[in-house]
Amino acid sequence: MEQEYGKLNADQLREFVQHLPELFAMARGADKHLASVSSEKFYSVMVGDFGDYSQVYERPLAEHVNLVAVALNRQDDVDAIAASPAPQEAVLDALRNRDKNDDKPENEAFTVTEVMALAYSLSRTLQSMATYGRSISSLLQDVRETGNHDSLFKAIRMDRAVIGCPTAMRHIAKAQIRSDNRFFKHIQAALKGPSKKPMIGLEPMRYTLLLLREMGINDLSEKELEHLMVDRLKVYPRAPGAAKNLRAQYQRSKKIKTI
Repeated sequence: MEQEYGKLNADQLREFVQHLPELFAMARGADKHLASVSSEKFYSVMVGDFGDYSQVYERPLAEHVNLVAVALNRQDDVDAIAASPAPQEAVLDALRNRDKNDDKPENEAFTVTEVMALAYSLSRTLQSMATYGRSISSLLQDVRETGNHDSLFKAIRMDRAVIGCPTAMRHIAKAQIRSDNRFFKHIQAALKGPSKKPMIGLEPMRYTLLLLREMGINDLSEKELEHLMVDRLKVYPRAPGAAKNLRAQYQRSKKIKTI
């Protein structure tokens, strides 16, 4: 079948998108579960110096994902997908059979605390990709390269622990020295976390734009984009102004350099 969208054909792209709501729901469900366990149980597992997990966001996303795969003892699975003659189909097959995969013990080189913290960090960055079309790593890279405080505030909204990253601390220290109260008002707002209502409905659309960007699909016309997002993938409602709004989202997404 023709690879109509970079490395994916239309059916593969549609199937990827169909898996997204459940994956995002699983990530939010894991967050809620961690928040609901008793303090006694939580602190019996999360022991020692685990607060430093936020440092993983200073790495490129590929390194972040690879580290999590190693910690979860899934490196062989990742290597097999990468070596497959059709990696995209191999990923889809893994998604189709994710409930059937045999459980593997975590990598013995990592403590249970480290495995849980790393898994949590991946959940947060996946939600960042759905919310902002980029990972927390990408947001912090933008802060380092351009000094964009808006990207810093977004990263903190997605994971408050980002505030302890070296990139964040450098800007916080400068703002402290300058008595930049406006900066700290934005930090205070970011610490409240992301707004959930508008995020959930548009997650598949944002993630689809991310996939298009990573596959180099940068030349869709307004009509082609509307047909794809509204008619074929159904990740955006048919409504007046849909084409214009999608074009604006598409243009913004193309300006982002990395996931």
